[in-house]
Amino acid sequence: MQEEKKQWFELWFDSPLYHILYKHRNQDEANHFIDNVIKKLEIDYGKILDLACGKGRHAYYLAQKGFDTIGVDLSPESIQYANTMYKLDNLEFYVHDMRLPFRINYFDYIFNIFTSIGYFNDLKENEKYLKPCMLD
Repeated sequence: MQEEKKQWFELWFDSPLYHILYKHRNQDEANHFIDNVIKKLEIDYGKILDLACGKGRHAYYLAQKGFDTIGVDLSPESIQYANTMYKLDNLEFYVHDMRLPFRINYFDYIFNIFTSIGYFNDLKENEKYLKPCMLD
């Protein structure tokens, strides 16, 4: 049986070039961003899903701020890094394709912070990740 060819986005986030391109991103920058989001949205409680969390720096800071946080990402390398680096009782990381449902009706907030929208081949694929996020 022939293995299905992976899409570019399934390979890009584990590539050395990706990590070189975004090496300037750090925990201080993530903390500043999250502080501004929390303030702007007036969030003071809840369960948060960091959808396409990458290596988990935003999810980690959300958990440090007291939120029950789960980060999911398509990249096994990024999730392995997050699970190794960030250990808090209120923080979990999983390899997961954002186009598939994940703990429906479980989260109070879903954040999609970086560059993970519009990668897929057609509009239906791009809309799949929104379906679990929409209110009935």
